[in-house]
Amino acid sequence: MNPSLGLWCSAVRCAYNQIQRGQTPKSNLTQDQIERLEEIGFKWKLANVPETFEQRCRDLEVFKSEFGHCNVPFRYSVNPSLGKWCIAMRYAYNQIQRGQTPSRNLAQDQIERLEEIGFKWKLTEAFEQRYHELEVFKSEFGHCNVSSKYSVNPSLGKWCIATRYSYNQIQQGQPPKRNLTQDRIERLEEIGFKWKLTETFEQRYHDLEAFKTKFGHCNIPLRYSVNPSLGNWCNAMRCAYNKIQQGQTPKSTLTQDEIERLEEIGFKWKLK
Repeated sequence: MNPSLGLWCSAVRCAYNQIQRGQTPKSNLTQDQIERLEEIGFKWKLANVPETFEQRCRDLEVFKSEFGHCNVPFRYSVNPSLGKWCIAMRYAYNQIQRGQTPSRNLAQDQIERLEEIGFKWKLTEAFEQRYHELEVFKSEFGHCNVSSKYSVNPSLGKWCIATRYSYNQIQQGQPPKRNLTQDRIERLEEIGFKWKLTETFEQRYHDLEAFKTKFGHCNIPLRYSVNPSLGNWCNAMRCAYNKIQQGQTPKSTLTQDEIERLEEIGFKWKLK
């Protein structure tokens, strides 16, 4: 085995991608070198190679050699998927620490491998930590409206509430209780964070899709601890549907288009 060879290949691909984007590569890579690599079958993109833990570690080592740390930004343009992977690793580690089953496989030897590189499980800046957790939430549910009763990460919901409160204080010309700069406001808005919450069909529909992806059906228990209000919403949808079938006016709005969309993902109007 030659670990440094894999590291070199990652660095060369990184330099090539920078050249393709019109950027100055961190590692020297001439046109002659590019052609020589292509002659022996070197691939610039590993699209057909499955993501492996060791491959990501090597990418992380390349990042650290350039920047001196392992805090990869979520929007790291040189290697966009690396930032997302780092978030997933931190999320899985935090789940393990809470005694939960991690959403991604993360063995003890992998934890030690990352720590050897200098990977930090918690980002020093509190805002950055929560921001990354919010990005993970959105990747799973399709929105940023974290419930205050979100059992997987209760403190995230509380942080979202506190952040909205600080934003409202700023809008009213008051000093916010939490540090919330204009840059942070813009970053939150970029990922779809809403300063005012209004429950919408789309939000709940995305939650329902996420549930089905995980469990294979849409029969959410009324007391679904991960997202308690989702079970209540499903119950309300069924009540509204039954009212419509009886020619009555439902308490909750439910259009024909919404009925069809729910049926498309396998939502059942009557539970056995």
